[in-house]
Amino acid sequence: MSGGFADILESIGKKDRGKLESKIPAWAGVEIEVPSSLNFQQCSGQSAALYKASLISENCRVADLTGGLGVDSWAFASRAAALWYNDRDVALRSAVERNFARLGIGNVAFNSFDIDAASAGWQEELRAFRPDVVYLDPARRSDLGRKVFLLEECSPDVLTLMPLLLEIAPRVIIKVSPMADLTMLRRRLGDNLEELHVVGSGGECKEVLCLCARSAGFRGVVLFEDGCTFNSSWGSTPGACSDNKTDAEAGTSGELLFVPSAAMTKSGLGPGICLMEYSEELKHFGNYWQVVENLPFASSVIKTLRRRYPQADVSSKGLPVSAEELRKKLGVKPGGPVQIIACNLSGDRRLMVCEPLNSAD
Repeated sequence: MSGGFADILESIGKKDRGKLESKIPAWAGVEIEVPSSLNFQQCSGQSAALYKASLISENCRVADLTGGLGVDSWAFASRAAALWYNDRDVALRSAVERNFARLGIGNVAFNSFDIDAASAGWQEELRAFRPDVVYLDPARRSDLGRKVFLLEECSPDVLTLMPLLLEIAPRVIIKVSPMADLTMLRRRLGDNLEELHVVGSGGECKEVLCLCARSAGFRGVVLFEDGCTFNSSWGSTPGACSDNKTDAEAGTSGELLFVPSAAMTKSGLGPGICLMEYSEELKHFGNYWQVVENLPFASSVIKTLRRRYPQADVSSKGLPVSAEELRKKLGVKPGGPVQIIACNLSGDRRLMVCEPLNSAD
C-alpha cells in the first residue's frame, strides 16, 4: 500500500528519519510516495546518483532498465534529453511516475517490462527509444532471498544480455555490489569493460560501476569519494610511504599513519596502510593519525597496553582478528583520547597507538 513521504518518516525512529531525509536532500519538501521502506533502503544516495549522471554526455538518451525508486533515473533525467524508466513492479513504477510529476521531471517514458533475453516486447520498445546509454542495477538476491555475487546470478542476467544491450546502445553502465571482486569483473566482462568506478562515501565503499562499450578495452579504475576523484591515470601516488623496517622495529613515534578508506582499499589505488608524509590529495580518501607508539603485535605488549591506555578505540586492518576480539584481548574500554590500530606495517604485525591528526606539518 502506497503512503506519503511524511507518513513513512513519522512511522520510523528519529535516527532513521534523519538518514532518509539526508539521503536525497533534493527531494525534501516534496510529497514522495514510497510503496515499501525497502525501496528507500535499496536506492542510491543523492551523491552517488549525481556522480553516475556525470558519466553521461549532456542531452543524450538514457534507458534505466531497473528503475526502482528512481533516484538514479532522476539524476540521469536532469542531464539527459530523454529517459526510458523501467521497473517490473507496476505499483512502484506508478508511484515513481507520480513522484516525478511532483518533482517537475517531464522527459521520462515509464515502462513495466520484465527484462529477460527471451522476451521481445521490451527489446522492441527499447530499440524504438534509441538510447545512447543503458543503465542497470540488477537485483543481487535469488528468488529464495539468498544473496548472490556472480553477474550471471543477478536479475536480470547482465552477462547474457550484454551482447544484445551493446547492439542496441553504444554504452552500458552496470551497478554492482561493493563486495564484487574487481579482478572477477574484468575477467567476466572482458573486452567490453572500459572502466571500473569505485564509489565511496563517509569512509564506506557504496557501489562499484562497470562502464562497458563495444570492444572497448580496459582503461583503468577511477575512485570517487565524497566529491573527490582519484584516477589511476595519475601514474603515481601523492606523498611517500615509509618502508623502513628499522623505524618500525624501533617503535618511533611522531610519524603519520595513513589509513585508506574502504573505497580506496577496494579500488587498489593509492597506498595501503603505511607511515607516510601528509598529502593534501589523499586526505579525502582516508585518515591520517599521529603516531604515539609503534609497537610489535605480541602478547607481552598487549598485556601492558591496558595499564597505559585503559580507555581507547580499537580497530584492526588487514589482520585475522576483529576489532572486537582485539578489544577483549586488550581489556580496554571504548572511547578515550587514543586509537589502537592493529595492522601490517613494513611486513610486520604492529599495534599503533595513535591520536587524531589536528594539523599537518
